[in-house]
Amino acid sequence: MPSKLRIRQMESNDIQAIRDIEDRSFPLPYSAGIWEREKGNSLSRTLVVVDDSEEGAPELRGYLNFWLILDEAEIHRIAVKEKYRRSGIAGMLLHEMLNAFRDMGIVSVHLEVRQSNHAAIKLYEKFGFMIKGQRKGYYQETGEDALILEADVKLGKSP
Repeated sequence: MPSKLRIRQMESNDIQAIRDIEDRSFPLPYSAGIWEREKGNSLSRTLVVVDDSEEGAPELRGYLNFWLILDEAEIHRIAVKEKYRRSGIAGMLLHEMLNAFRDMGIVSVHLEVRQSNHAAIKLYEKFGFMIKGQRKGYYQETGEDALILEADVKLGKSP
């Protein structure tokens, strides 16, 4: 059966599936409590991609968490379930987010990414993000540097 993917806002019953993806994606995953706080935070938004093609509960395949502050946005988390990585899900989320930002009057969006995460950097660059700086030793668990990427939403690309 072909996939029926759709993007929607995170719901409380998504938190366990998000946590499962978190645990396999980040050295310091967010706890369920952090996700509950994100859900209740008026600045925070979390988009999820779900597959409705299977019977029963939809399968959550990926998510994107960001904050909106005045006319700017900051991406905090983006992750895709391991077996669906490199299938376009992260791109779907970024595309949806940037389109929504244009409608909302958001001017720019930024994020930090591990300097060694070449696949993520390449993906962000496809969407118009550019390296604007570096944070030395940003990642506590490894001491790795972070690159600061930023995109002008009005000029953002949609591959």
